[in-house]
Amino acid sequence: MITLRGLTKRYGETVAVNDLTLDIKEGKVTGFLGPNGAGKSTTMRMVLGLDHPSRGTALIDSRPYSALRHPVREVGALLDAKALHPVRSARNHLIAQARSNGIPVRRVDEVLEMVGLAKAARRRAGAYSLGMNQRLGVAGALLGDPPTLILDEPVNGLDPDGVRWMRQLVRDQAAQGRTVFLSSHLMSEMQLTADHLVIIGRGKLLADTSMADFLAGSSRASVRARVPDPEELSLLVSRLVADSGVKVEASDKGEIVVKGRTAAEVGDLAHSSGVRLHQLSDVQASLEQAYMELTVRSVEYATGAGSEEGHTTGSGRSAGSEQGTRHERGMARQIGRWSR
Repeated sequence: MITLRGLTKRYGETVAVNDLTLDIKEGKVTGFLGPNGAGKSTTMRMVLGLDHPSRGTALIDSRPYSALRHPVREVGALLDAKALHPVRSARNHLIAQARSNGIPVRRVDEVLEMVGLAKAARRRAGAYSLGMNQRLGVAGALLGDPPTLILDEPVNGLDPDGVRWMRQLVRDQAAQGRTVFLSSHLMSEMQLTADHLVIIGRGKLLADTSMADFLAGSSRASVRARVPDPEELSLLVSRLVADSGVKVEASDKGEIVVKGRTAAEVGDLAHSSGVRLHQLSDVQASLEQAYMELTVRSVEYATGAGSEEGHTTGSGRSAGSEQGTRHERGMARQIGRWSR
C-alpha cells in the first residue's frame, strides 16, 4: 500500500502538490488523473524518493522509499521510458538492474518474454521505437516481481494491441494482490482499466473514489425511457418535472431522457401513474465527461475547446453556462463524499 499524508511540494511560490492525504490500496488498479501541471508526476517522484517533499510523507508499506533495502524487489516503477543507456542492448540494460539488486539473470529473460521483447532483446535499446521502449520500461518495473507498481503513462506510444496487452497486464497484477498506481490521459482506456480513481487539480485532491461511484455521481448520468402512448408520456413528464432538481428531455418518438432520478425511481413513478414503458435503462456518463465536469476549474492550460453548448432543459431553454454552473455545484457536493 502507498500512503500519502499531507504530501506537499513547493517550488518557490508555486505549490505543485498541496496537502495530499490518501491511501493507494493493494488488490486494485488505482488510476491517477489530472490536467497537465496538476502534480501527478511530482507526486509519483516523491513516492519514489526522486523529489523531496516540502512537507508531509509518502510511504510504501509504512516505509519511505529510501529505507527499502532492495527497492527493485519492492517497487516497480516506470516514469520515463527513455531513461536508459542507448548503446546497451535491452537485455544488458535489465541485467545491470538485476545484478545490482540481487535478482537472478534468468528473471531478465522471463520479463522480456512477458513484454514481447524476447526476439529483440539483443538489439540496442537506443534503436527501439517509443512503444518498444515502453515495453522495456515495463519489463524493468516487473523485474523484481514487486508487490507495488507505479506506472506513469505506460500506454504512451503503444499500438492498439499493446494498449490491450497493458490493460490486461496491470489488471492481472492487481488480481494477484499487488498495489498498482497508474497515470494516463487516455480516459477511455482508464475507464476500462481502473477500479479506483484519484483525481487532482492544481496539486489538490479532487476525488478519491471508486470508478463506479465517480461515474454514477456525474450530473451527466441519466435515465432513458420510451413510452408508446403520447398521453401517458405527457403524464409521466409532468410528474417528473414537478420534482425539483429533475430535468427531462422528450422526443417526438416517445423517448425521454431524465436527469436527477435513477431508473428504479422512474420505473416506480411510471407504475404508480399507470404509465406503460417499453424501455427503461440507466445511461452512465463516460469517464471523460465526468472528469471534465470535475476538473473544469483546475485546467492550467485551458483552450476552451472542451466546452459544450446547445443542451436544452425541460422547458426548451438553452442550458449553456447555467447548466455548467449547476454541474459544478453538483460535483462540489460530491467532492465532500469522495475526498478524504
